[in-house]
Amino acid sequence: MRNITFSSAGVQNHCRDRRLSVLRLNLEADGVEYNSCDWGLGGIRVEGLIQDRKLDESLAIKVSGVRKEQFLIIEVMATIVRINEEDEETALRFDDLTAEDLDILEALITGRRITA
Repeated sequence: MRNITFSSAGVQNHCRDRRLSVLRLNLEADGVEYNSCDWGLGGIRVEGLIQDRKLDESLAIKVSGVRKEQFLIIEVMATIVRINEEDEETALRFDDLTAEDLDILEALITGRRITA
């Protein structure tokens, strides 16, 4: 799959999917919460370094956000793909998202309501 280059909030991105930086999500890893810098269907970049973890390591995470008064959450496995110690950021790639996980992420992107 080829990478695309685009600008979001004045920042150049080189990712496979468009990234959102306006709608902030929360990520919980190892019991610690982090705020997103940007995110997309492929993964999430967060403020902070996930302690005691290394590059290419997989871990269970929870990603949550509120869109149009609807609280949405996914619990997935993710792999650390970049650790930027200088900027204190960690980037993770979502692993094996289910159709339901994708629906939730798309609802966060579009504001579409998910009904039970």
